[in-house]
Amino acid sequence: MKKGLILVLFIALGFYANAQNGFLRGKVIDAESGEGLFGATISQQGTTTGTSADFDGNYSLTLEPGLHTIEFRFFSYQTKTVSDIEIIDGEVTSLDIQLGVATTELEEIVVTAKQVRDNEVALMAVQKKSANLVDGISSQSFKKIGDGDLGGAMKRVTGVAVQGGKHVYVRGLGDRYTKTLVNGMSIPGLDPDKNSVQMDVFPTSTVENVVVYKTFSPNLPGDFTGGLVDVELKNFPEEKNTGISFSVGFNPDMHLNGDYLTYEGSTADMFGFGAYSRRLPFNRRQVIPDRTQNAGLAEAFTRSFDPTLAAQRSTSALNYGLSFNHGNQVEKGKYTIGYNAVFNYSSQTNYFENVQFGEYFRATENEINELEQSESRNGDLGSNEVSWSALASGAIKFDKHNFSLSLLRSQNGESSAMKRTTANYIFNPAITTDDVLTYTQRAVTNAILAGEHGFEKFDVKWSSSFALSEIKEPDFRETRIENTQDGTYGLNTGVGAGVNRFYRSLDENNASAKVDITYPFGEKNKFKFGAAATFKNRGFEILDYFFRNVGDQPITEDVNFLLQEENIWTRRDREGTIVKGNFQPSNTYDSRQSILGVYAMTEMQLIERLKAIYGVRVEQNQMYYTGANQRGETFNNTKTLDKVNLLPSANLVYSLQDDMNVRASFNKTLARPTFKEKSYAQIYDPISGRTFIGNPDLEQTNINNYDLRWEYFYSPTEMVSASAFYKTFDGHIEQVSFVTAPDNIKPRNSGTSTVLGFEVEFRKNLNDNLSFGANASFVKSAVDMKSVFVDNNKTKTEYDLRRETLREGESLKDTRLMAGQSPFLINGYLNYTDNDGLFNANLAYNVQGETLNVIGSADLPDIYTKPFHSLNLNVYRKLGADLNSRITMGISNILGAERNNFYKSYEAGDAAVYSLYSPGRTFTVKYSYSF
Repeated sequence: MKKGLILVLFIALGFYANAQNGFLRGKVIDAESGEGLFGATISQQGTTTGTSADFDGNYSLTLEPGLHTIEFRFFSYQTKTVSDIEIIDGEVTSLDIQLGVATTELEEIVVTAKQVRDNEVALMAVQKKSANLVDGISSQSFKKIGDGDLGGAMKRVTGVAVQGGKHVYVRGLGDRYTKTLVNGMSIPGLDPDKNSVQMDVFPTSTVENVVVYKTFSPNLPGDFTGGLVDVELKNFPEEKNTGISFSVGFNPDMHLNGDYLTYEGSTADMFGFGAYSRRLPFNRRQVIPDRTQNAGLAEAFTRSFDPTLAAQRSTSALNYGLSFNHGNQVEKGKYTIGYNAVFNYSSQTNYFENVQFGEYFRATENEINELEQSESRNGDLGSNEVSWSALASGAIKFDKHNFSLSLLRSQNGESSAMKRTTANYIFNPAITTDDVLTYTQRAVTNAILAGEHGFEKFDVKWSSSFALSEIKEPDFRETRIENTQDGTYGLNTGVGAGVNRFYRSLDENNASAKVDITYPFGEKNKFKFGAAATFKNRGFEILDYFFRNVGDQPITEDVNFLLQEENIWTRRDREGTIVKGNFQPSNTYDSRQSILGVYAMTEMQLIERLKAIYGVRVEQNQMYYTGANQRGETFNNTKTLDKVNLLPSANLVYSLQDDMNVRASFNKTLARPTFKEKSYAQIYDPISGRTFIGNPDLEQTNINNYDLRWEYFYSPTEMVSASAFYKTFDGHIEQVSFVTAPDNIKPRNSGTSTVLGFEVEFRKNLNDNLSFGANASFVKSAVDMKSVFVDNNKTKTEYDLRRETLREGESLKDTRLMAGQSPFLINGYLNYTDNDGLFNANLAYNVQGETLNVIGSADLPDIYTKPFHSLNLNVYRKLGADLNSRITMGISNILGAERNNFYKSYEAGDAAVYSLYSPGRTFTVKYSYSF
């Protein structure tokens, strides 16, 4: 309650306007380290008007409108005098300044404002002088290019891929090896089983910058390998800003289409709260009696379910969205107060025609290379996804202290409907027509409280975070009607027909805290130590119900007839539809996890141009499980993982010259299995018809990382770099399918794996208006198949299994590709901005190479993902007398690429589809207005 009142006070103070003067705001940066210079003085030349930089080097100076000359000073650093700085009444002028250490030859630099207006000077300085190998993107880039959220902006970072416009992967490695932080703290996303947080929930107007760490140092969490993405939100906006925006999107293949599929929900669907209207109509622990035990009660339970089972054709709506943001910083004596308030809402409608899911096997005869299809599931899929997020943050700073509080709520509700035909060609040959209706509601509420304090001999930073996550999947309905050879319909469960409904729920609490203490010593050296703790608790449950048709009641192709009032089984008629089922002990579990860490590290200038950053982090991880397995064995708070890991790290940075570095590093990191993976749960997806099966025997993955990088910053906004990296994995976790149950996917530890990669990046301003950037990662991975055992007795390896199913003429190596590792990743962009900054056009391209996705077994081939060539155009134009309006137009997936996973086998081609979606092209128009 007190925290809420403080936040309201911050926001209320922000509405005080000051239209008599303007403001000069920015950051004073150490040109050597890239860090802010706390205590640097900023003064108007020839006057007593001035201020000093805060803990992070940020400053704010109130000045009268007009041209000014400002001096930037810091003890033992060169003084920089900047002239012709224009201050406008009631507006903010932004200016970041780098100060270098003073020399006898040069004690002062005099420049004009035009010479130092480098959009990304602060972030580039951090990247150049960081102890870690980092890449990133700044708030100035967001403004220049016009990205509305981080999902689009992150595509320009070296070695980064953005899946579905939301999830960030680094260096071609999947979600398991990428971690996301917000203001330095790990928070869960809308899917708590993913390490990456959905980037599209963060409007770029609230983000200071995003830094991607590609090497580990002891002050960072130890469970990342590809990269750690740290999103830094703005505590103190440069200027008062209030904005609203509206957007509309149109996809010719999806929208205003009369064949769209849906089903009736409730008004709450449009706010992402549709789970409540679909909740179970009776107590979840109620056991449904057999009709022979209590016919009246069994009938009553059957009638309590929503009778809708069929997907209905309708006309699809357009995509649309709206957002609001307000932020400012105000000065009250020695206190500076900053705040942000943001709300985003979007509704996205998708309609996919001819969605395909397939299962294929190798032929029994090894001279046949073409794959044989065992099952196909093809049909149309419609979905509507409503998402909203609300962010409120407040901060206050004074003297050497800084406190901040941020509150984030994200909510998502997705309803989907599918009509498909399922054909089984080998096992129990039959054809069924299926209707699938689903709804998923996800929500996460997160609070982060943080502080920074500067003392005489050391600095302290601390943060604490608490998050509540929930996923509700109520009343998933799947109806499968057999099409018999004589033209009639049936519910023969022996060929896969039937009616199933199930209810899933997940609740998770996540609390974490950390403290970092920095002690400077010598001229350029630092000693840092700290501690961190994370505690997670999860409850998961599945309730499964199935319906049977009893007696001689005929079945029709209209599946809604099954639960019509007159067709429900009664004791009198002895025929009709009746329900059975209840909760499943093996699919109900509680898990908890604790991660405790301490570290110590030193940053030391060994010689004039050589810096060493070394130290160690110790992390203890424990996981506990309460539940049951499929054999009925129970577990009560059983410890399933208990590891203490020593994670050393050593980084060397050698400056060949002031703007050129060579970096080398070695460190150990790890990857941990998720609650979902380390369970006995079997989680069925009715859309794809596939089941995820947990594996409680999973162990963590231990990784050794080696990195080497050369980087040249030939201007404050231009650079070129080349990197090489090598990683070894012990126990890499991969998804595996099995011949006996090809629809089942299970995680498994592989043996010894290696990754060898090379990265290049180039950013160049072709002229004052045109800029170009490109980056590429090329990776070679290898898993030693002779170290991967595929049976419990460890007598047969994956190499042995593959050798048994070789085709004629096919050879077999000891190694294969590592699942989830893309062989290459390419990003490129071309950006044009006019001289007045009124018009901007950005063309961006991204692609990942063909990637092994799921490991096959025996006669079941491996599953690969085809490259998705993503080409997107974003254009905006500022309008109005005060240029407060902006029209943005965008085209996504210009090339019309498809999402295609396929089975790959020796000389079998790529026509064997595992899953196939065609998203088409989407045209978006957005109007924004700032007050």
